[in-house]
Amino acid sequence: MKKKFTLKIAGKIGLGFGVLTLALILNAILINKVLNKSRDLNETMTSVYQPSEELLVRMRNMINNSQILIKSWVFVDKVADTPDKLKLIQLHDVSFPQIQHDLARIVAQWDDSTRMAFQNLSKAITDTLFSMHHIVMNQLTSMSAYDDAGIMFQIIPLVSDNGDIITKTNQILVTLDKLITRQQDKVTGSRKEMDKSFERLKTFIFLTCLALVFVSLVLAFLTARSIVVPLIYIKRVLLSMSKGILPDKTVKERADEIGEMSKALNELVSGLKALSGFALEIGRGNYNTAFKPLSEDDVLGNSLLRMRDDLKAATIEDTKRKLEDEQRNWATLGVAKFSDILRQDNDKLDVLSYNVISNLVKYLDANQGGIFLINDNDKSNIFIELVGCYAFNHKRHLQKQIHIGEGLVGRCILEKETIYLTDIPDNYVKITSGLGDANPRSLLLVPLAMNDEVFGVIEIASFKDIQPYQIEFVEKIAEIIASTLSAVKINMQTTILLEQSRIQAEELSAQEEEMRQNMEELRATQEQSSRKEQELRVALEDMKRNTNKGNKN
Repeated sequence: MKKKFTLKIAGKIGLGFGVLTLALILNAILINKVLNKSRDLNETMTSVYQPSEELLVRMRNMINNSQILIKSWVFVDKVADTPDKLKLIQLHDVSFPQIQHDLARIVAQWDDSTRMAFQNLSKAITDTLFSMHHIVMNQLTSMSAYDDAGIMFQIIPLVSDNGDIITKTNQILVTLDKLITRQQDKVTGSRKEMDKSFERLKTFIFLTCLALVFVSLVLAFLTARSIVVPLIYIKRVLLSMSKGILPDKTVKERADEIGEMSKALNELVSGLKALSGFALEIGRGNYNTAFKPLSEDDVLGNSLLRMRDDLKAATIEDTKRKLEDEQRNWATLGVAKFSDILRQDNDKLDVLSYNVISNLVKYLDANQGGIFLINDNDKSNIFIELVGCYAFNHKRHLQKQIHIGEGLVGRCILEKETIYLTDIPDNYVKITSGLGDANPRSLLLVPLAMNDEVFGVIEIASFKDIQPYQIEFVEKIAEIIASTLSAVKINMQTTILLEQSRIQAEELSAQEEEMRQNMEELRATQEQSSRKEQELRVALEDMKRNTNKGNKN
């Protein structure tokens, strides 16, 4: 269920001031917006529309004056450099270009149609009207020109009432009047828009003030009600508690400061009731009853907790002492039992290994076990072999030889340290039961070492955790087994050496008899050879004598 959001007292007060502040900010923003708009309109009016109107009026006056001055140039001022002629020249060369330049800076801010109309008008004035003025002014530059009937015949039609100059001037003046009217309309529209903005602003300020007054009254009423009423109820509860009366009902809680006070009051009442019940349970000897003090500084509650903990610790210590005595007795009996086992069949290593590992697995209430010994009969090929096992899966040990440092067994021998694992590698060993095969929960490997010499490893696998006191017991047994194995190994080596000595003695005796016979045969051979040599010598001497006789004859 979604928790209902409730403002705290500070939040409620802040909300009231926030609403008022927000309204004031909005009011100020709107006023500023209206003022900025009015300022922009006024700035546009004063910098664009009014200057444009004034300049266009000046231009109209200038065009109108130019009409009068050009007529005066033709009909009145027949001498050079009269004031009117100079005025017309000044108008063409200075005044009109200046007013064009001033209007050019403002025209860019006009709308497109007005700007296009002005550009066409300016072009008509410059390229058409003033061009005709220049024709007249250039033709009538001396007294002789005025007396020339041909020139006057061409000039007079231009400046007559229906002439091109007068007609073009009137057209330009009409266009200028329209442009001036447009600018006047824009000034009037801007002023009306400013008046409307100020009227809307005045209405908004009035409505905002009414809304602020209403919201302020509502917020003040709600805030007072949400604070005063709950405080009166909490006061009544506290007065009852001061007389030792604990209320049966809890104070309604909410998510603000008064709600926090209500929550603290409810926790105080609940804590006092729990303290009473906890004291009764301790009196009955129930030390496992849970209790939470009212606070870290709750003297009575913390004292009761310390008393409960001291009594509980004494009970636990007594239980722990009994357990340690049981474990010590268990280990002592185990050492005596395995010492007796190791005294039996210590001349048969396979029988001794099986008896030790089977009894050790049973004594530890484990599931499987094995004894691995180092076979160093061949110094050039030293390996580890499984010599005794109990309820062991042989599939993993089909390998005839395990090298030093290979697998957990080889690592245990190499490091000469106990290895205890609860995270067994997959397919390392399986415990077989009527329900199938499964990985053991714990695996213990203890080196069989004595005087820093390692003879092998005891490996125990179990579905249960092997406790530290059991590991310590196996390490003690491993020392005794190592000592026994050392003696057995020495005895076996002595037996082997004696057997080898007997075999070597028999072989030596046979070799001596054979040598004697060979000597006798050699002696007989030598005597026979000596006889044959003697016979050969006699035969040679006979042959020599016979040869000498033949030579004499």
